[in-house]
Amino acid sequence: MAENRKILVVEDERELCSILYADLTSRGYEVELARNGQEGLEKLQTIEPDIVICDRAMPVMSGYQMLERIRGSYPQYKNLPIIFLTALTDPRDRHSVDHLNPTAYLEKPVNLDKLADTIAKVFAS
Repeated sequence: MAENRKILVVEDERELCSILYADLTSRGYEVELARNGQEGLEKLQTIEPDIVICDRAMPVMSGYQMLERIRGSYPQYKNLPIIFLTALTDPRDRHSVDHLNPTAYLEKPVNLDKLADTIAKVFAS
């Protein structure tokens, strides 16, 4: 059930942020937005999301750096589900983050139904 589930979207592309916000809120999720990994870390402290959807490559702090910080410095978020959205499609890029235990790695352009299915599976487990 989507009600009361908080999703933190960390994405620097304004148009994609708007699309994700509209789609996820229409599915009943409470959505917070951050423009880069640093903002994402700051929001993480105040909203305690149930899942994070995060771009890999962003200014100020990348999604990789943000996840590295979350997994290394915030033990309470050791098992926080993180879904990467990325244009980095080379398998080496995907494997470079395996040690940080992302929940999923979805390629851009984002398939909104696939993202919704991935989120639903995370919440069902």
